[in-house]
Amino acid sequence: MTDLERKLAEALRDQAGSVTPNLDAAWAEQQRRQRRPPRRRKVAVWGAPLAAVLVVLTSVLVATKVNTAPEPVMPAKPGQELVIAKPLISPNVSHNGEPKALTDFVGQTDTWTSYAVEATDSTGKGVLCVEALPKGATHGGPQSNFGIESPSCVPVSGDPVRAGYVGKNGGPLPAGKAVFLVGPAVQVLRLYDAAGDLTQARPVGPLGAWRLFLADFEPGSPPVRFEISPAQEAHPASR
Repeated sequence: MTDLERKLAEALRDQAGSVTPNLDAAWAEQQRRQRRPPRRRKVAVWGAPLAAVLVVLTSVLVATKVNTAPEPVMPAKPGQELVIAKPLISPNVSHNGEPKALTDFVGQTDTWTSYAVEATDSTGKGVLCVEALPKGATHGGPQSNFGIESPSCVPVSGDPVRAGYVGKNGGPLPAGKAVFLVGPAVQVLRLYDAAGDLTQARPVGPLGAWRLFLADFEPGSPPVRFEISPAQEAHPASR
């Protein structure tokens, strides 16, 4: 064997020793891995139950907040309920005094004036009547009334708002206006529609033993509630 062949054989033996698998070391590593699970497996084993517990706790907390949360407080509606009787059209009544002018409005051809008048029906009960007559006339007779709903009368009852009439198209009081008969001590009359919007009624003056107030409102949103201020509240200095 030549020197070259001998050196080649020695190199091959050295390389064979380095690539030959160490079976003992490999077996020991395999046993070690089986005895202790990888870190990722441990995380998976503990992580899944922990996530489930967190989900349950979160659900319990949310349910507790929903069940124990106070119910929303609804805003109180202002004033008292306003009850307006259905009017009788052109009833047989007897006027008890002079009509009180409320407002003017324009008809198809002429200008008219709405009036309120205290009256008595055929049974002797008091009524508040609203009629429309040509402007400038207070006693024009039945033929002078505006339309077929003049006069319209509502019974007088209750306190402090004793009667009320809401105007409409074709009626003796135009749409967007309302008249109220109240007790003699009432100085301020505040009205509210269904949405709670305020309308301040204007005093017209006395009608017999009572007082008249006239109010403007949005057509289609008539007053449904009211508040009053009696005389002693309107004039504190007179106490």
